[in-house]
Amino acid sequence: MHALLTDRYELAMLGAYLREGIAERRGVFELSLRRLPPNRRFLLVAGVDRVVRYLRDLRFTDAEVDYLRAQPDLRDVMTDAMEGYLRAFRFRGDLDAIPEGALAFEAEPILRVTASLAEAQLLETFLLGVINTETRVASKAARLVLAAEGRPVFEFGARRVDPLTAPYAGRAAYIAGCAASSCEQAGLTFGVPVSGTIAHSYVLAHVDDGEEAAFLRFAESFPEGTTLLIDTYDARRGALRAARAGSAVRAVRIDSGDLLALGRDVRRILDAAGRPDIQIIASDDLDEQRIRSLLADGAPYDAFGVGTAITLTPDAPTLGAIYKLVEIEDRRDVAVPVGKRSPGKPSTAGAKQVYRRLDERGGFVEDTVRLADEAADPHPDPEALALLVPVMRSGKLVRDLPTPAEVTREARERAARSLRSLPEALRDLGEGPSLPSPVLISPALSAMVPRGD
Repeated sequence: MHALLTDRYELAMLGAYLREGIAERRGVFELSLRRLPPNRRFLLVAGVDRVVRYLRDLRFTDAEVDYLRAQPDLRDVMTDAMEGYLRAFRFRGDLDAIPEGALAFEAEPILRVTASLAEAQLLETFLLGVINTETRVASKAARLVLAAEGRPVFEFGARRVDPLTAPYAGRAAYIAGCAASSCEQAGLTFGVPVSGTIAHSYVLAHVDDGEEAAFLRFAESFPEGTTLLIDTYDARRGALRAARAGSAVRAVRIDSGDLLALGRDVRRILDAAGRPDIQIIASDDLDEQRIRSLLADGAPYDAFGVGTAITLTPDAPTLGAIYKLVEIEDRRDVAVPVGKRSPGKPSTAGAKQVYRRLDERGGFVEDTVRLADEAADPHPDPEALALLVPVMRSGKLVRDLPTPAEVTREARERAARSLRSLPEALRDLGEGPSLPSPVLISPALSAMVPRGD
């Protein structure tokens, strides 16, 4: 399970913990966001399933341990004890997590790891990389789904990212509500519907007989239905040729030019040619703002294809999630809350739980972050739900793990409910001042004073 997908400093600290004799002290780490990226009002959690499978299967191979033993910078800590620790490594701790497809906000732990200090420390790089990436993609895709107002959004950003990560991006986008992904591996591994049309190269390859013949040949190859890309030369002329390519043509896609004017003209051309049944798909570096603008202006698009904006999220290329030690046993085996106090980057001490309050219709109202062991409210809110749920205990799964496709389907259904629960203020996609946070901090947590210098 690629144990070396980690930063050097995790292993350096692990070695030092072993040397000092504190590696087995019980610690609590939490993964959260200090603040949402600009113009974000919510996050949609994704990546938890990948984390769980990683923790379940994490092992150091002989080749990996031999490699570390040969590293000059680790020579002083790569002792026989360290080597033995790595060869016997298993995750034996606890994991609590907000489920995939649920909403999350700033200052809330998305994951909580309770384990030996050495175990929990080693996980930092992988957990941050996965949650940062997949939650970022799912959250952006959710904004596009909201902007499309019920019209399908297709994710096709595999050409914009490392191919090995593309299936996870396709999965995250599907969880958020996208209709399909272009990535075949996302279909095989996660059961994501896969969709694709043709590239301009297909049309250009028919240099002997032209675009109309290319359309006819492609439609003949897919008699059950297909989509044609019509802007290789001229979208309006391409629309007329697509209309004549037979009943197999179910949609056309426009990938360049003035999408508003072209969409209107192509709709008129298709209708005049007796093909009102042919749908129109827009692409061309779309994001939620362009989609919203097109629809507001009455553009007659039935669906949207989005690549770069989903997989790379140029307006928020990272979530900036953090993974911080919030509690550690001292030499007397007493759990001590700890946290950073550095200006601009403090961390909140103490293990936490998040409680969500919904209204009588299931609409989101607010979240409250409390200490995990805080006394129960004497007047509990029956609508308050604890968000961090047990996933692993002592290294064992709390429930049998469904297949990747089943987990993905569950997360997609949860995401649909989550997005429906959003009030209008949080659904708004405008680029303006940040709204007041919907997250409350309990008085006990606010009063927590971390130990340390």
